[in-house]
Amino acid sequence: MPGIFSNILILFHMKWYLGIDVSKGYADFALLSDLLVPQEETFQLDDTKAGHEQLKIWLENLFKHRTGLEIDCGVESTGGFENNWFSFIIKLSSSLPVRIARLNPSTVKNASKAMLNTNKTDAQSAKEIAAYLKRYEDQVNYAVRDNQYASFRSVHNHIELLTKQKTQLINELKQVLYSTFPELQRFCKKGVPSWVLELLRLYPSPEKLAKQKPEKLARIKGITTTKAQSLIEKARVTIASRSDASYGFLIAQMASEIKQKQESVKVLKKYLEDHCQGKEKELIQSMKGIGAYSAAAIMIQIEDIHRFASPKELASYFGLHPLIKMSGDKQMVSRMSKQGRPAIRAILFMCAHSAVRSDAHMCSIYARHRANGKAHKQAIGVIMHKMVRVIWGILTTEQPYDNQIDMANQSKKVQCPGQDETKEIENKRRLQKYDSEAPISRMASKKRKAHATSQAGNAELVRDLVHEPG
Repeated sequence: MPGIFSNILILFHMKWYLGIDVSKGYADFALLSDLLVPQEETFQLDDTKAGHEQLKIWLENLFKHRTGLEIDCGVESTGGFENNWFSFIIKLSSSLPVRIARLNPSTVKNASKAMLNTNKTDAQSAKEIAAYLKRYEDQVNYAVRDNQYASFRSVHNHIELLTKQKTQLINELKQVLYSTFPELQRFCKKGVPSWVLELLRLYPSPEKLAKQKPEKLARIKGITTTKAQSLIEKARVTIASRSDASYGFLIAQMASEIKQKQESVKVLKKYLEDHCQGKEKELIQSMKGIGAYSAAAIMIQIEDIHRFASPKELASYFGLHPLIKMSGDKQMVSRMSKQGRPAIRAILFMCAHSAVRSDAHMCSIYARHRANGKAHKQAIGVIMHKMVRVIWGILTTEQPYDNQIDMANQSKKVQCPGQDETKEIENKRRLQKYDSEAPISRMASKKRKAHATSQAGNAELVRDLVHEPG
């Protein structure tokens, strides 16, 4: 009887998994049961009105012939190609028992590797997505939140694109200048100043510049009469190895393009500052060192703080978490992972510099780590990590930044150096203390000696030990 009752429940409630592998203009679909058995051959639909309607008809037929069926769908984040399918299935969820989740491609890929899947086709990828939905069902987030920051992501992505293109043009311009007007190189050690771009746009070759009068050059903002005279003299005695007219034309074009991209980036940033608004952005702006654009860019990446269960998860999302590699006798120095998008870390890098200058609390943390031997950029990395943790705190509590709160939290966690390592070692060795007869390596012997004598448990302290245990 229990077996019959269970079968009746199965007939009235089933859950299947639909994997959608999205490509530009079309998508492949694979349907698996809860036992990961294919229910139909994979099929392909175009990302058009007709393709969407066909998907709706197909789903309606499935539910019509199977009472109690529910379908979980999954698409990978593919730079926006998945948005049309994602939005369409969300609309269908109001009338059909379906729901959809957006998945991280790297997690699906790693899960596929763990199952030793070597084939790589669109159909196989769709099956892997469906299998991931079942195997990691408790980790898949199907919640769909109406977020006002997500709509600005394309604007921010375009700013990143223009910034990359501008950097590429600047590097190319510097390379050309080295042969056509090397005397200008000393002014371009940190980017290319605006006055240099305007000068090259108007007078892209030393020959043209040498014929000008200082008073005329001084009309360019950033050039004084004295500097103008110096530039003209350098142009007359240049050591340039190339002076063809084509180089002058190329330099003028590149200077104009760089200025144009700079202006476009400025306009887009101003747009985000003015239009990307919300209480979360205002909370982030309450931190010293974070301006309107930086706060908007950070919230565009976060979208919803409830996506991150802890500050560690948020730090990992930004690639600020330390990577620690330790195996056996080897323990390598931990460094910032730098995973994820580098553009947001560049913004946090500048915010950290501003915070150190304007916030006494952040300045004291920076000074403490510098005093402990960290280099400038390493200490700034610590500030970046601290700012991300604080951002998580102010967004989850919905309270503006107060450095007194963080100082109070730090005072509760004051402990002796190496205390965490000591606790970890003692926990690992709770069933057996170190055995002097164990056939361990020389390095492991030094570590045990250090732990026994100093109770530090830090491999770096072993370097000061001269004697080995007998």
